[in-house]
Amino acid sequence: MKKSALNLLTKRDISAHEALGEYCLISAPTVSLPNGQTCVPQHFYGYNHTLESVESILSKIQFSKHYPIFCAEDDQGLFLQIGIIGRENYQKKLLDRASKIVYGRKWRVELNLPTSEVIQTAFLAIQKAREHEIRELVTLKSVESGKVSTPFNSHHDLPLMAQSYDLFEAQDIALEPFSIAYVQSMFNLLRFDQTKIECLDVTKRRNGQTLIDFVFTCAADHQTADFAELHGVECTLILKQETTNELFYKLMDSLIELSNQYVEENFTFNNFPRFSRRNCIQAIGDFSINTRLINDSQLDEQGKKLISEHNCSVDATRAPIIRLEKQKQRLSQNFSDYPLLEGVLPEGVTINNDL
Repeated sequence: MKKSALNLLTKRDISAHEALGEYCLISAPTVSLPNGQTCVPQHFYGYNHTLESVESILSKIQFSKHYPIFCAEDDQGLFLQIGIIGRENYQKKLLDRASKIVYGRKWRVELNLPTSEVIQTAFLAIQKAREHEIRELVTLKSVESGKVSTPFNSHHDLPLMAQSYDLFEAQDIALEPFSIAYVQSMFNLLRFDQTKIECLDVTKRRNGQTLIDFVFTCAADHQTADFAELHGVECTLILKQETTNELFYKLMDSLIELSNQYVEENFTFNNFPRFSRRNCIQAIGDFSINTRLINDSQLDEQGKKLISEHNCSVDATRAPIIRLEKQKQRLSQNFSDYPLLEGVLPEGVTINNDL
């Protein structure tokens, strides 16, 4: 951050916000909400996170004991990481196998990241960790060999696949029009998290689309599953064409959507389900108006200047420094059509602003 911008910042309301790594900017206005509360909107705060401030934020998040949220620090800075506590996905035949913990990718937390974005990072990290597991729990039985694979998992050798891309070109034509019996025959090749997939109905639409109702069903003696909340939920797939590929991909899309919505409804911060679809979207819009459309009388020219300089200094910290000559050449193609590009430009990439 530029020294001039640092000199324009001050700390206020330390007792309420310092633990979260927040501080008010000079001349930050106070707004009133319809419920009578007053506040300083987020965009008038600066942020200087530490391991302690990130932990203070995470301590207010609740979701599931099966997905602990870690924060840690290494040579590159602060990061969040999701743990996944469950059973080994590739040892399903061992019914009494112990639980284990694995870890998702590291999600970097910039020192000046707003508190709301730290919370949203944790939210997204949980969604993606669950998606990763779901992709490993969908198994497909080969018609030719009878062996089982996990074609949707995230561990395939992509460079090798790219060398043999002709192997993967879909030549997928249904052997017969989709019916409940035919769709069920394809569902019989699949399993998800110890469940069978039952086709309930097939409906043809006038626009050429096909609707398929289905449900995940468990055997009476099945072992407790890791995604039990998705079982027994009836869903509808909308297929643009009647092919096995379309059916299987739409099924995976449906699983991910179910999982994401489960996180939306059960992820809370300070007991508030921010991402729940039960929250009135009109009320959220009104809240945005109340906190973002600030009357000019509440913010003088000096205040506007301070906020603008602060925002520019934050943007400058996010622009990458490009050192590799090959990368400079590659990226220059992205900017060739934008000779008058505004914003903080990446350092090291030449853009012709004289055109």
